[in-house]
Amino acid sequence: MKNFKLCSVISLSTVLLFGCGSSDDDTVVDPIDPPVEPPVIVTTVNIDETATLTAAVQSVDAEKGTIIVKLTGDEAKSVTDATGFNLMMIGYPAAGKSSTKYSLGWHQATHANCIEAETCLMDINEAESGLYQLTFDDVDWKDGVETYRVALEVKGEKAHHELIFMD
Repeated sequence: MKNFKLCSVISLSTVLLFGCGSSDDDTVVDPIDPPVEPPVIVTTVNIDETATLTAAVQSVDAEKGTIIVKLTGDEAKSVTDATGFNLMMIGYPAAGKSSTKYSLGWHQATHANCIEAETCLMDINEAESGLYQLTFDDVDWKDGVETYRVALEVKGEKAHHELIFMD
């Protein structure tokens, strides 16, 4: 009888072991959770939504009347959708080459105010987020002009970059 019990236990164990090894195509697999999207980091801010405003001149092509300006706002984000620009460019002759009157050397200025004027006398092109190309409609510098200075003002609903020379 001992042999019978022992053979029964071994046979039953063998059946159970081999039965567990078989594949079952009807097995339900839990779907894998979709990957978690990383949070979107906003790197831009609209001109009318920023409370701070900083402008930096990137390049000046005075002969063509083109200035490239970088605008940044809150948390150093690039400012988008700006249209309120007041731009002035002043050209000066080389030192000692011109006559003076009242101890002031002559100069020539080009100005476009797109904040208060009904018609804007310059083209405003947002080349990329926060980078603006400002081009005067018309520039006609005298032959003696050799150096230039640029003054810029930018205005949004909440922030205002005052008109200052950008040296």
